[in-house]
Amino acid sequence: MDINIDKALIKVIRTGKVIIGSNRTVDAAEKNEAKMVVLAANCPQEIREKVESTNVPVLNYPGPGTELGPACGKPFIIAAMAILDSGESDILAAS
Repeated sequence: MDINIDKALIKVIRTGKVIIGSNRTVDAAEKNEAKMVVLAANCPQEIREKVESTNVPVLNYPGPGTELGPACGKPFIIAAMAILDSGESDILAAS
């Protein structure tokens, strides 16, 4: 199944529940609260390693944080975000 990641991100932001921010994302992944973690291409290595050491699926966003933020409809940089509830989005199928 091939999905448009940018459209799926907007839909999950609008209809689901997400956590934005590296430290909060790592906490959610370690507590197994996240269903998926989205990491920007330039996410700091230490954050990437902490998330990848958990059992949570990781979606590697192809662009840097400066593109992930606007793709989520936010006016700031996003390096990492956790999806707690996908809402009406089919983003979990991308893992």
